[in-house]
Order: sequence, then structure tokens, then C-alpha cells
Amino acid sequence: MFSVLGIGASGLTTESDVLNVIAANIANVNTPGYGSQEPQVASGASTTVRPAGASLLGQTLNGPLSVNAGAVLAGNVPEFSSTVEPTQSATNLAIQGNGFFIVSTPNGLAFTRAGLFELDANGELVLPNGAKLYPPVYLPLGENFRISATGVVTASGPTGSKVVGQIKLAMIPNPAGLVSLGNNLYGLTANSGTPQVVNPGQNGSGLLQASAVNQSGVSLAESLVNLIQAETAYSANAKVIAVDQQVIQSTTNLQV
Repeated sequence: MFSVLGIGASGLTTESDVLNVIAANIANVNTPGYGSQEPQVASGASTTVRPAGASLLGQTLNGPLSVNAGAVLAGNVPEFSSTVEPTQSATNLAIQGNGFFIVSTPNGLAFTRAGLFELDANGELVLPNGAKLYPPVYLPLGENFRISATGVVTASGPTGSKVVGQIKLAMIPNPAGLVSLGNNLYGLTANSGTPQVVNPGQNGSGLLQASAVNQSGVSLAESLVNLIQAETAYSANAKVIAVDQQVIQSTTNLQV
């Protein structure tokens, strides 16, 4: 059977992990496109200490009695925000919906809600971390340009206006299943599903807004409340371990 000490230790470990998640959320409260990490706590494995049909004080007990091993951190689900914040850069893009930008990295394609795009030396739209918008979009250097709500990129030069690119968005069937890759990038998992590539405005992906970015999905007020709850739970689990030690000490001091 699981010991009180082991159960209390599992609670301490789990609440420590929860505190780490909350701390990361608070640290990223102003990070554009950040998906607030929502910890999911589950009960640990159980063991049966009394089988069904056992006899106790002359009575037959129908139901079994089991004890579980405490708690575990079962998952860490990202939640994104569609709230838009204006910026001073014409190449910054926000999504007014549920879509994700697709970017190419040395390790393959990734997805992001942080549209902090800028132009590199070749006029290509890239993120500050070097990830490139996919499919690639090039803007003629020195020419005026416009990015429409549906992702059509138009450049205006001496010879007139011309379409130079089309920004695409990915619709992730289950965004909660994405895994964080760092630098505001997310990767696919078996739980996230296969993305559908669409033009902005299609299938609920959302229209684009230039000179803007999506805000962080973190609610500071909610995070502070969660922080207090996790701190209280951590202290309670520490108290469980302290009480267990007192019981053990009292038992060893019994006079026979």
C-alpha cells in the first residue's frame, strides 16, 4: 500500500510543477501570441486495500476500498488569445480568429500566433528568431506594400501595383494538443491533429490585421489567484509529511 510520506511527496512534486507553470505564465504575460499553459492535475495510481465482498464486524461489504498514490501533473494545455494590440510595424500581423501562422525552421514546419514579422535582407517575411513565413512571401525592397485582411500582399512601385504573395493560415483541429518548441513556436502531436491550410477568413481561421499582434493568452488576475491556490496546496502537502513524521515519532516512543 502507498505510504503517507509517498503520497505527500507526490503532492509536493505536483504542486511544485504547477507553481513552475504559473510562474512561466506570469513571466510571459506580455509575450505576443503566447499560449497560457493550463496545468491539468490527475489522481495517481490506486491499489485495493479491501476487496469487494469482504467481511467487517460481521457485515459483508459489497464495495471495494482503494487508496491512490496522490497526484500527478497529467498535462499542460496551451490556451491562446484573439485579443489584438496595435504596433508601429506594418509587417506585424495579428489573427482575429483561431488560425495559426505557418513558419519554416531548420527542423521543419512550426506554428505560431506571434506575428512579429519583419523583413530580412532579401525582403522575405521572417520572425525575429529567423523562422520564415510559409509559404514564403517576398516584398520588393524600397516599394510600398499592403497586406489585406484576407492575406493578399500587394506591392506598389514605379510600374504600378502587383500581387506579390498570399499569406496562408493553418487551422489546427485541437490546439490544446500542440507542444511548445520555444520562441513562441508550436509543433504538432498526435493529439493536435492534422492542420488544414486555408486563406485568412476561411473556416474560422480569422482575418488578418496589419500593424498589430495577438496578445498573450495569460490573465494576470487569474494567474495570481492560481498562484495562491497552488501555494496553499503545496503548504498543505508539506504539512501532511510533517504530521506523518510526528506519527512515526510518537509510535517509536510508545512504552510497552
